[in-house]
Amino acid sequence: MEKSIETQASSVDLAVEKALVELGVSKDKVDVEVISKGGLFSKAKVKVTVKDSIADKMAEFFNGTLSRMGLVSRASVEDKNGTLYITIAGDDSGVAIGYRGEALDAFQYLALTFLNEQKCDFKKVVVDCENYREKRKETLSALALKLAQKAVRLQRKIALEPMNPFERRIIHSALADSDIADTESEGEEPNRYIVIIPKGVELKDQRPIKNGEREPRKDGKRDRKDSRKGDRRDARNRKDTRERKPREEEPEAPDGRVYRGYFTEQDDFVKPVAQSGPPKFKSFGSKKKF
Repeated sequence: MEKSIETQASSVDLAVEKALVELGVSKDKVDVEVISKGGLFSKAKVKVTVKDSIADKMAEFFNGTLSRMGLVSRASVEDKNGTLYITIAGDDSGVAIGYRGEALDAFQYLALTFLNEQKCDFKKVVVDCENYREKRKETLSALALKLAQKAVRLQRKIALEPMNPFERRIIHSALADSDIADTESEGEEPNRYIVIIPKGVELKDQRPIKNGEREPRKDGKRDRKDSRKGDRRDARNRKDTRERKPREEEPEAPDGRVYRGYFTEQDDFVKPVAQSGPPKFKSFGSKKKF
C-alpha cells in the first residue's frame, strides 16, 4: 500500500526534503505532487508518495492469485541483491508445492511473466514453500552420487527421468567434480533429461538404461519375470522340456453331453466312459474330476 504525506516549507525543494526525512526514503523512490508553490505570504505545499516496490507488487499479485485458487496460504517477498525470494506458507501449502514441485514451477513461471510486464531488471526469481527447494536439492544430490556408482558397476550409461532446468542443474553440480562419472543433457523441453556416463570403464553398451530398470543377472540367465509368455518353469527357473501327448477329442455321450477327461501323474490322458445318466465323479486325492 502506498504511503504519502503532505508537508509545507518556504519553498518546494525544502518541503520535499522535509517529507523525505520523515519518510526515510530517497527521492528516486517517491512521487512528488506540488499542491502549492507558495508566495510572499504563503508557504509551498507538496504531497510526497512512496512508490510501491517490485517486492510489494509481487506480494500483492501472488496473494491475489492464491486467493483466487481458494488457498489460505500467503506469500511473502524479499529482495536480496537483485534476486526476488518468494516464500509461500500456510495450512494448504502442499497444494502450492504440487507433485514433485510442479505447482512451484508454475508459480515461478507466473512470477517471471509478471516481472516482464513490469519491465524489471531482476536476474533471478526463486519461489519456495516449506523449504521444498533445499530438501529437493539434498535428495537429488544423493541420487546423483548413487546412480554414478551404479553406472560404474554396470558399465552402462544411465538415463534419468525428464527434469526441469532447476533439477537438472542440481544433478550437474553434484557430479561436476566427480572422478567416476560425467553428465550430459539430452532431448528437448519439456522432456529434456540427464544421462550419467561412467568414467574409466569400457561400456558394455552405448545405449543408456533407464533409472529403475532391472539389473541383469550375474549368471547371465533370464529372470523369471522376464521369461517369455508360455514357458513352463519350476521353482529353480528351469524350463519344462517334457513332451506332452496331444489331447484327444472327447467322446460325446448318447444324451448329447460331453464328459471331459483328465491327465494322470504320468501325463496319460484318460477318457471317461460315455453314459446316459448323470456324470459320475472320480476322486483322486483331494481333487475331484470326471
